[in-house]
Amino acid sequence: MGAPLPPYPEAEPVLRSLGAEGTGLSNRLMIGEALAHGLSVDRNERGVFVFGDDTGRTHTWNMGMSDFTTPLAHRVAEYKDAASALLAAEGIAVPEHAVFGRGEADRAWAWGEKFVSLVVKPFDGKQGADVHVGLAGRPEFTAAFDAVAGTGAERILVEEFCSGTEHRCLLVRGEFVAATRRRPASVVGDGRRGIRALIDEKNADRGPIHLPIELDGEATERLAEAGLTPDSVPPHGERVTLRRASNLHRGGDAIDATDELSPDEIAFVETAARALPGGQLIGMDALLPRGAGDGEPRVLELNTKPMISMHHYPWEGAPRNAARAIIRGMFPGVSAGR
Repeated sequence: MGAPLPPYPEAEPVLRSLGAEGTGLSNRLMIGEALAHGLSVDRNERGVFVFGDDTGRTHTWNMGMSDFTTPLAHRVAEYKDAASALLAAEGIAVPEHAVFGRGEADRAWAWGEKFVSLVVKPFDGKQGADVHVGLAGRPEFTAAFDAVAGTGAERILVEEFCSGTEHRCLLVRGEFVAATRRRPASVVGDGRRGIRALIDEKNADRGPIHLPIELDGEATERLAEAGLTPDSVPPHGERVTLRRASNLHRGGDAIDATDELSPDEIAFVETAARALPGGQLIGMDALLPRGAGDGEPRVLELNTKPMISMHHYPWEGAPRNAARAIIRGMFPGVSAGR
């Protein structure tokens, strides 16, 4: 795991004075950087933090939600089909998709069967929950569609599956700041211990943002597909994957990839970010070609309430100070040490 950035002990007295000692990590990071840049920190009647400079400029922040990005941009990003249509209209490549009701599995399959593989997920899903990828046949698709419907989702997103490696890119004022490559929950064999023991060892210290890997039904099913059980002993250096989805909230790892993006890929994600008017702070899920047969770069999703702590605390690679970039984007001209 990458060495963490400073935890900002100077923020603790401010948090105590505001009655916010238990606030989340992203809030602590932003408050620490606000103080380091000489900004005032307050809390309004809704419990939202307010940063201000000596010219009277202010911006609000709470767990990624900020008035730095306009209400309209937040609204558009919430509706994935609208955001994708906006990007496509600007010439940005996105996967084809459609939205269906809970009882429309047959109609959804009729739309999607032309694709080699599909993704099914809740239209308004959060944190990678209930995402089914790589669905190649009708029985598998129908089972996934019904599973998502069974969660209570009223609208279900069906999307063309595209090959490539997913990256979460952070952009401030349309400029690229950092990128992480999210790896699905996995362990690496040592030639001696079984997968269950390897999971226990990895879970012993997952740091401040990475959640433990659960050896649940999904994980054992994934192992069975590879001809493995929880007690199988993988060879030394062999990575065993336990999920299809790469979300951190499902046991995945954040790998810093900031220096891996080519100039053309940086230009691509910056152009996509600028296509959302008022989208001053964006966490973009971009699919980038990293293997044989991968297609062109595509934008999977725009998130205007991004998780910034993954850039500060990657499982592997260099930490990136996302909070500093956001504070300087909110308040152009401020500098640390004021």
